[in-house]
Amino acid sequence: MPEPRITHPDDLGPRRVPDDDWDDGEFEEIHAPSATGRRVLLAVLGVALVLAIAAGALLVWTMGQIDPGDPGAQVQVTIRKGSGVSDIAALLEQRGVVTSARVFGWYAKWQGKGTAWKAGVYANFHQHSAMGDVVDVLDKGPVPPQATSLTIVPGTTIDAQLAAIAKVFPAITVTELRATLAGGKVTSKYLPAGATSWEGLLAADTFQFEKQATAQRVLQTLADQQAKVLDGLGYGRAQALSGHSAYELITIASLAEREAGTPADERGKVARVILNRLEKKTPLGVDAAIMYGLGKTTGALTASDLKKDTPYNNRIHAGLPPTPIATPSKAALQAAIKPPEGPWIYYVLVSKDPPSHLFTDSFAEFNAAKTEAKAKGIF
Repeated sequence: MPEPRITHPDDLGPRRVPDDDWDDGEFEEIHAPSATGRRVLLAVLGVALVLAIAAGALLVWTMGQIDPGDPGAQVQVTIRKGSGVSDIAALLEQRGVVTSARVFGWYAKWQGKGTAWKAGVYANFHQHSAMGDVVDVLDKGPVPPQATSLTIVPGTTIDAQLAAIAKVFPAITVTELRATLAGGKVTSKYLPAGATSWEGLLAADTFQFEKQATAQRVLQTLADQQAKVLDGLGYGRAQALSGHSAYELITIASLAEREAGTPADERGKVARVILNRLEKKTPLGVDAAIMYGLGKTTGALTASDLKKDTPYNNRIHAGLPPTPIATPSKAALQAAIKPPEGPWIYYVLVSKDPPSHLFTDSFAEFNAAKTEAKAKGIF
């Protein structure tokens, strides 16, 4: 009988290695996240989302403080000697020039401004101004003692502007002012080559001059200020931005300035009506342009007026009038280069006090509103 064979453990083949025999340096046990971990992660993500929304809202609010939109009435502010940036900011907020003293203080620090601002009387502030414009006024310094103030009103013609200059400066005549403009002594990059009319190219604003200022000095200052406003609104790239030249947009802005009523958005809507009509090759029918061609600034147009053939009668002649018809405000210039979207083709005066219009793309609605307005004696 054969003897029993004793088998060595090594001969038994592969064997399972217990878990505690594994090399901890080569293997890592991964556990699924616990419920507590998930709650912590969700809480962190929620906080991050809230912070992101708050940061976005803060940014929007801050931008609204930096540039609140349409500037308001002109404001004169006297800055006392020894006033720092925080004092000036508080005063400007109190007078309604800026909407937030704290934001203006941050803005001035960010721009590296404030150390050179001087005490004195500043006459060129406007309520609800963009902070960049406020800094520009402060950088120019206060009104010089014995200075002469000249105000050019938006919507006025070049004739009225030259008369206003001659009134403020008795030594300067309207004839001299016209000769200065015609003689090439005043320049503007926005005056088209060969153009002789300076209509719309002198800024509407309040200016301070020394009493002995010359005709050339006054006119060039007004032209330079208008060019600065146009540059700031992107008129140097007008063709690329709008498909129209800078001069065409200035003309549209002048029409909107003269036609719009009191509501702030009407300049933009009038500009959009003009652009829509140009695109459709429809006569503009802007009465303010017809009046300009007749040398009128007030009053109603008669049936015979509407039939008179002048270059500015845009019921007869298609397209824009040959020149602007007045000096547009900054708001009107903004409206012309960036008008709101809208289908409007018609507008009609529906309220006289304050003046406001109905805008529509329906001829039937336009006619009905026009009939009603006439019945009420609005026009």
